[in-house]
Amino acid sequence: MTHSRDAVASGADFAALLARLAAALGPDAPAVDDFLLRWAALLPGLPAAAPGWPGLAAQVRAALAAPPTGGAVPAADGPTDEPDVCGPDDLAALLEVLAADFARHRTAAADVVRPTAGSWAHHTLPDVLESWAAWLTFALGRPRPLGLPPVEPVTWAAVAMQVLAARGGSRRPTV
Repeated sequence: MTHSRDAVASGADFAALLARLAAALGPDAPAVDDFLLRWAALLPGLPAAAPGWPGLAAQVRAALAAPPTGGAVPAADGPTDEPDVCGPDDLAALLEVLAADFARHRTAAADVVRPTAGSWAHHTLPDVLESWAAWLTFALGRPRPLGLPPVEPVTWAAVAMQVLAARGGSRRPTV
């Protein structure tokens, strides 16, 4: 049985999809915080069962196709309180926190008086998706990198770990 180019049955397929999406988005890509809020809006009410690679791919595609949200209000200065993730509602809460964190990052990076790199290593959605794909490819390596929690099976907590890793920067994602 052959799969179409966009069929996602494995972590490697999902990483390839992320890379293709990153390459295809171009200059009209949604802002990172807008994408995160679009994705968060899709999650409430989803079954608590783990999404699997096909479900995660469907969520990312649906978030890209969803109408714009207008972006997030920047988070207050200081550390962000990232909730533990056990289900879709928890992931939605985390995505909202990350959207506000990205909006704060964007504001800090644009500050001409005291510019700062902020907490995000990447400034555009294509770069974040590309980072996610690269990190996932590394995490799926055999043997599994020392100290890295497994990304399979694709639980809600594993999705959170992937999104936190895609943010880049100095914080190490934990589950």
